[in-house]
Amino acid sequence: MKIRFDEAWSGALKIANDVAREFDTDVILMRDLLGRSSIVVNLLDSDPRILELRNRLQAACGPFTGQQPVLLVDTLFAPGQVLNSPDRHPVPRFMANSGRVSVVERGTVGADWLRPAEEPAGKRIALYGFKGGVGRSTATFILARHMARQGQSVLVVDLDLESPGVSSLLRSDLEYAEHGIVDYLVESAVENHADLDLVTKSDSIGDLHGNGEVWLASAGGRPRSGYSYLDKLNRAYFDLPATPDREAATFGRRLANAIAACEDQVAKLSRKPDVVLLDSRAGIHDVAAVAITQLSNLALLFATDNPQTWQGYQALFDQWRTKLDTPTTDRLRNRIKMVAAMIPSNNAEAYLHSFADNAQECFAMTLYDNEEGEVGLDSFNFAPNDKSAPHYPLTIPHSLDLVGLDPSRNTSWAGSDLIEAAYREFVEAVSVTLEEGA
Repeated sequence: MKIRFDEAWSGALKIANDVAREFDTDVILMRDLLGRSSIVVNLLDSDPRILELRNRLQAACGPFTGQQPVLLVDTLFAPGQVLNSPDRHPVPRFMANSGRVSVVERGTVGADWLRPAEEPAGKRIALYGFKGGVGRSTATFILARHMARQGQSVLVVDLDLESPGVSSLLRSDLEYAEHGIVDYLVESAVENHADLDLVTKSDSIGDLHGNGEVWLASAGGRPRSGYSYLDKLNRAYFDLPATPDREAATFGRRLANAIAACEDQVAKLSRKPDVVLLDSRAGIHDVAAVAITQLSNLALLFATDNPQTWQGYQALFDQWRTKLDTPTTDRLRNRIKMVAAMIPSNNAEAYLHSFADNAQECFAMTLYDNEEGEVGLDSFNFAPNDKSAPHYPLTIPHSLDLVGLDPSRNTSWAGSDLIEAAYREFVEAVSVTLEEGA
């Protein structure tokens, strides 16, 4: 019988855990770009058990065995790059009960989902949807306007780099700043980012009757002859290696620097932003990973109630459950809140009941008590109807006013009574949540 990817990984984890116990040593399990596993262990190269360990791994992993199945710490070319890697994560005890196994993944995408940072200073909200078409960008616009009406200075950062949306809502004339987020990422890679023009005021937010304001940092710069957005986008997503003059910088750190530069520019032009809204792109993408795990105090996860959405969120949450330690997973869980978007007007109560049930089941299988009963300090199974729980949604009813919306032709769309009513509960709840977390 052939050994497939998932079976190979389960076998490698079991062997790594057994070795940690049998040899009384820490074990690192490395998985390369092709999914092939190798075990890094602190043994002498003369140890007779190495050959047996190599054979055990090959038998368990088949074609997913690393080219060098057993790597010895003393023989590694640069052991610090493995032992001290920021991508080295301890395996939770419910998966490896020795407590001495850690994992280093070498993947092309998704690493930033497993690089959580401490909460940033200030107030930052990420708006994310696993699937597109759930009204995330529209909600970002409405939320920015609501906060500005409260007298706040709001910076909106369009991080949907491959399909910008909120930028055109906030500047219906497309008169963005000269440069955008992709410009900063490209220019900063060669230390050429000083004096970039990155932010502009919204021209479509309406009369605020006070000192509230909304600023936009668009994905790309102002459309003009010779401006090649795609060429820059192709060079935006990567980690910077270390050089003699510069420390290494992950994509997440580079994106954080871009947002900090936008905040500083708003502060110079007006005043420091009171709140920053990050309109993230959909899907399992590194932009979304950084926005949720590194850049925000609160992550609003948009969803519609269907099996594909819940399967996607469960796969995402399961990465945290199985790759991060319990305190880190608890910290991430406490940052997020579900949003039930585009709620159908017919039978809305039944829809929300189903949404809450399915969301609670998704969280219970991943971010609440895990299946082996290992419970984090603040972790337990919330009831489906517990409104304080991360899974219980903020709500946005579906509005017919948004069907086929072209903001450049209908500049008064956001002021309609239907739009105001649809988003009232959502924006007020987000404001309260943000204040409670301050």
